Amino acid sequence: MYKFLFILGIILLASWGIGIFFYSLKGLFNIILIFAVVAFVLGLFNKSRSKQVD
Repeated sequence: MYKFLFILGIILLASWGIGIFFYSLKGLFNIILIFAVVAFVLGLFNKSRSKQVD
């Protein structure tokens, strides 16, 4: 599950980075940034938990 969240976070961060160039959509891409950061952090926490369990 953490791999999915990590990949999702990277994709969303890339989308946000591209969105910087589309200034008219800046509000939408700031929301995407928030989701990307949350997915990335959740992915990191899930990764560290799965390593501790193993």
